[in-house]
Amino acid sequence: MIKKTTVRQPVTLTQVAEAAGVSIATVSRVLNRRGQVDEQTKLRVLDTVDELGYDASSIARKAAAISQADNKLYRVELLLCPLAEQKNMLMLDYFDEMLRGIQSYFSRHGNMMMNICTWDPAGYSEENDQIFNRLLSADGIIVIGNPTCDVVDRLVASRMKPVLISSDRDDISINSVEADNFTGGVIAARHLIRNGFKKIGFLSGSAKVHSFRARLNGAMIETLQELGPESFVSRVSATSDNEDVKAALQELFTSPDRPEALITTHPMAAYLAVEVLKELGLNCPQDCSIVTFDNPENIPGDISFTHLRTYPRQLGIKAAQRVYQQIFTRQIEDQPYKIVLPLELIPGNSVKMSAVRNKKIRRAEPVSLSGVIS
Repeated sequence: MIKKTTVRQPVTLTQVAEAAGVSIATVSRVLNRRGQVDEQTKLRVLDTVDELGYDASSIARKAAAISQADNKLYRVELLLCPLAEQKNMLMLDYFDEMLRGIQSYFSRHGNMMMNICTWDPAGYSEENDQIFNRLLSADGIIVIGNPTCDVVDRLVASRMKPVLISSDRDDISINSVEADNFTGGVIAARHLIRNGFKKIGFLSGSAKVHSFRARLNGAMIETLQELGPESFVSRVSATSDNEDVKAALQELFTSPDRPEALITTHPMAAYLAVEVLKELGLNCPQDCSIVTFDNPENIPGDISFTHLRTYPRQLGIKAAQRVYQQIFTRQIEDQPYKIVLPLELIPGNSVKMSAVRNKKIRRAEPVSLSGVIS
């Protein structure tokens, strides 16, 4: 006769923590008799271990391993990927706020060390090779800006799990954190349409920036669907350099298709739009209303721009949090996350309010969206 035996599955710290209603760290402290835990919580954890019917020594060994891991210093590489015309990304308020968010999260954990390196946008270089080798030995990687497909593909091929901020790749499975830029573009256009504008323009600061393309596509699709193709006009600056942006604005405002209202991808473009209008003897918002993105508080001038507020510090915090999760789980089946944060419409005095604001907008006939920029 064959005697049947039941093999018990080894208990996990997660099971104990969930059953006791506490964190894994609390279970670790109780079983290792380290750290301060109140008596009631300690008894609840120990009772839970007994109720599960497993030998607590195996749990203690696992808890001890986690405690040892907590004492290790982990290295995270922050890879800056600027556009060719950007001399120092962190001089820009948007990216500086991101960095502050990352630092604020890691500062809560004494075992995290962060290095910052800058990828040469020109492509192959000895310095880029050195940086890439550093990335391969890092415990975590955060990528900010506009990485080339090459560097991201090489990281993924090397089984690294970078977290991209304000960028994304639809063709590969990868962690990313970004603002909901497409919806932001929709909201910006809708705000103008509801205020009665029939000719909406869009100025993008660069064709190379993922978030700019998403904002343009959102605004374009909303305008085409609501008003039709003749109601939308756009220009894309050759680079994000102020002189190139200004040249694109001058061309737009002197063309026969001059818009009644303009959406810009970033605050400096909105400021330059006001300057170009002044040079042409025009005024914002009387001659052209303006909506922009991000946080224009530090932009000079007396106009308070209506804008879609983004939260770059929160983007940094979420990216750091995701890296931290990856370091301390390291599960092969762990799937990449795509985290998208909403934007908020903040009214200013740069949009001329219309009497038709509350009237229902009649949707235009369906149109081809072949012009969407990918």
